[in-house]
Amino acid sequence: MPDSFLKRLTDSFETRSERIAMRVVGDADQVYTFGESLSQILAVSYRLKQAGITKGDRVVVMGENHPAWAIAYLGTLYSGAVCVPIDPHGEIGTIANFFVNSEAKLAFIDAAQVDRLKQIADIPAIVWGTETSVGNHERMSEWTTSPFPDNFAKEPAAAGDDVALLIYTSGTTGTPKGVPLTHGNILAELNGINRVLRLSDKEKMLSLLPLFHAYLQIVNLWVATTYGCEVGYLKELSPAELGNAMREFKPTILTTVPRLWYLFHKKIFDAVEAKSRAVQTLFKTLLAVNALSRDAFGTNLGHKLFGKVHESFGGNLRIAISAGSRFDEDVARDFHRLGFTILQGYGLTETSGAATATYETDNRIGSVGKPMFNAEIKIDNPDKDGVGEVLIRGQMVFSGYYKNPEANAEVFTPDGWFRSGDLGRLGKDGHLYIVGRAKDVIVLPSGRNVHPEDLEVHYLKAPYVEELAIIGVADHSGKHAGAEKLVAVVVPNFEYLKQAKIANSREIIRYTLDDLGRELPEYQRVREYLIRAAPLPRTATRKIKRFELKRLLESGSLNGQVKEEEKSWELSSEDRKLLTSPVGGAITKALRQHMKNDGEIHPDMNLEIDLGLDSLARAEAFAALEHAFSVEFTPDDSADALTVREVADLVSRVAGDSGNAGEVSLNWSHILKDTDGMNAVVGHVLRPRHAFLTFAWLVYKCFNAFCRIFMRLEVTGREHLRAMDEWRTQKGEAFLICPNHQSYIDAFIISSTYPHRVFTNIFHVGTSGIFNGPFMEFVAKMLNVVPVDPDMQLMKAMKAGAIGLRAGKVLNIYPEGERSYDGHLHEFKKGAAILSIELGLPILPVAIDGAHKVWPRGTYRLRPGKVKIRFGEPIFPNSALTNGQRARGSDYAELIGELRSDIAKMIGEMRR
Repeated sequence: MPDSFLKRLTDSFETRSERIAMRVVGDADQVYTFGESLSQILAVSYRLKQAGITKGDRVVVMGENHPAWAIAYLGTLYSGAVCVPIDPHGEIGTIANFFVNSEAKLAFIDAAQVDRLKQIADIPAIVWGTETSVGNHERMSEWTTSPFPDNFAKEPAAAGDDVALLIYTSGTTGTPKGVPLTHGNILAELNGINRVLRLSDKEKMLSLLPLFHAYLQIVNLWVATTYGCEVGYLKELSPAELGNAMREFKPTILTTVPRLWYLFHKKIFDAVEAKSRAVQTLFKTLLAVNALSRDAFGTNLGHKLFGKVHESFGGNLRIAISAGSRFDEDVARDFHRLGFTILQGYGLTETSGAATATYETDNRIGSVGKPMFNAEIKIDNPDKDGVGEVLIRGQMVFSGYYKNPEANAEVFTPDGWFRSGDLGRLGKDGHLYIVGRAKDVIVLPSGRNVHPEDLEVHYLKAPYVEELAIIGVADHSGKHAGAEKLVAVVVPNFEYLKQAKIANSREIIRYTLDDLGRELPEYQRVREYLIRAAPLPRTATRKIKRFELKRLLESGSLNGQVKEEEKSWELSSEDRKLLTSPVGGAITKALRQHMKNDGEIHPDMNLEIDLGLDSLARAEAFAALEHAFSVEFTPDDSADALTVREVADLVSRVAGDSGNAGEVSLNWSHILKDTDGMNAVVGHVLRPRHAFLTFAWLVYKCFNAFCRIFMRLEVTGREHLRAMDEWRTQKGEAFLICPNHQSYIDAFIISSTYPHRVFTNIFHVGTSGIFNGPFMEFVAKMLNVVPVDPDMQLMKAMKAGAIGLRAGKVLNIYPEGERSYDGHLHEFKKGAAILSIELGLPILPVAIDGAHKVWPRGTYRLRPGKVKIRFGEPIFPNSALTNGQRARGSDYAELIGELRSDIAKMIGEMRR
């Protein structure tokens, strides 16, 4: 039988039949010996043949890490079929594209994937992780325990140039990029690794990454099986489970990506920072001592000097391997000084994994090593610093993408070198140093590859978005070199926004994209959005000019407007006439009060994108115009006016062409005193309904009991709420309650904690869109809600709040104005601060945490969880302002900033 990966595997398993091959750490029932594993692999191979799967047929494996995943994978390879590993957390459309492109005939899946498979493909499936029937699918346990003839599969059905794997690297748009790797590729990679790692069958490898990742297949399914190493799988990847697994399993080899090493590093060094100055000095001294000992004498004292640190990794860790993305050199150096040996590898799925690696005897920090056995590396068109695209050639390099000749033409040179798409340089000592990327793929610090085209297709589902590009930009907020984050550059669909009567494009787009992000794996979610009015820069063939966008992003601020080349806004005579008219002059003055810079104003500029007005600034500008012209704009009118010209048309139409402006400024003190015509809006809040509200309070108390059970509700700081209630009773004045906003259920949970006097005097100013129609209007009145949208009718909303507060009522207001889908605080709007300062009333800050998990955005299903509420110390307007008398706007900003800071602090304390 000729040498092959499967021959080595068979020999290894037969030699060590009684030893443990795989286990689920912490589960005594999930332990597999090499003999049992080989028997199950052969049984799966036999059943595949019985099911009509022949050599070269594609078989999908999709599920969470588990020994059954490995058995399915190896059994498929043994049968001569082609294994197609797929990310179980990928988007449905992408996975379906992989199934179609690969022409998969059967799938091995875990029980959690059964419902998803129904949406993807109509093919037979073998399910692990369940002992109950799963529709028409067979159970994995039935396959692995199947008898097979003694003479079956004495020799594997495939070897050499036969395709073993089809691993997809992208696939939502166009032809998916499937990477076929042959049995010969696997053998070549193993031969290279043999010369890098000095391994024995005493090694224990803890699996921390998903098996669909090529990197983990190399380590756990190629190296471990042929060397006879024991592999441990986690029941779940959580800090507690990882710590338990380290202590119980005591790995000798740990393979993961830089991101996880960064987390380990932070935990270690944060613990030291919490110690006394003397301990910190000793720790740094010992680091220097071990660095000198290792570098000068080749003696590693780490286990003796930093025993507790090594024990946290199980105490037996001999080698750690990091790959997948660039490793921060400072972190690598710290681990070296702690006594850890972390080897680096570089390669791609297309190269069957590593093409270069550092050796235990030549582990150069900052380098990804030298070419492995049978691999060649060269730099294409190096610049003056020797930097160019890394080209790779060797037996481990694939032959070309599956059914994708266009992609193949791009990635291979005429003489057979594979273009990696990465930029690097070769040192004089032969070490390869990666300095950047030439391809569009974005590699995150976690080691995950993010293909922007795939994500763009997903996020373009948002109807408010006309165009969208996702760019990887340097994350300067972190301290790790090479860290990047995803930023989306978005062009709104202004026509759709107008039709939907939505004026605040920035907020609705962020809100919608956040919701779409929930459908993706965590690492693919975009957190930063930049909005621009101009179309995205594209080539003649309509490809996005990503490097141009990246340059624009990095030259500007990630929290502000993209700094594009100076755009020329030429004013025609008609434009000048409009801007100098009474209406135009008033608009210009109102806008300049809220613009972030003193730039020019053109009639065709967008209020949000070109002038930088956020939703509150826009609302205040419109309120100033209403006040100046003594008019009131309807919400629909306001939503239609997106540019300066459209605002002018609106004012002219409502105020009349000859309208003359009064004072174009917002004097909130005067505005809040003028409440004529507001009785119809606020009257129901002021009418006494003691009996009904007492009944409602009792209902809420029952709901509170439910919350304590279902949500394990925990409330602290009640003394501050009781003190404010007493203050209100004694003073005869009101106060504001301002919680953060995580879920629709916030108001119900928080209200259930109020004492009777507070509950029966509480009122809310809510978004009018929620309370449309006769029934919802009735509900609003019963719940003491004033249905006015502050974004569209700011003056009306503020006056409603002022009337209720002056009447001694307690106003419940959410400064964020929207729910957070991940629990992070959004920007606070300053409406609460305006009311507090102008009426001289205190604010009671309230922090709620966990509600976003109990009732997340985008679903109507409640989930059990833990919800915490904390009432903070009241903020009195005078005590909140410590820098003397200031302009009114500055006061509002300072007060709302203090409110947000208090709530953020309380949330942080509750999460500890």
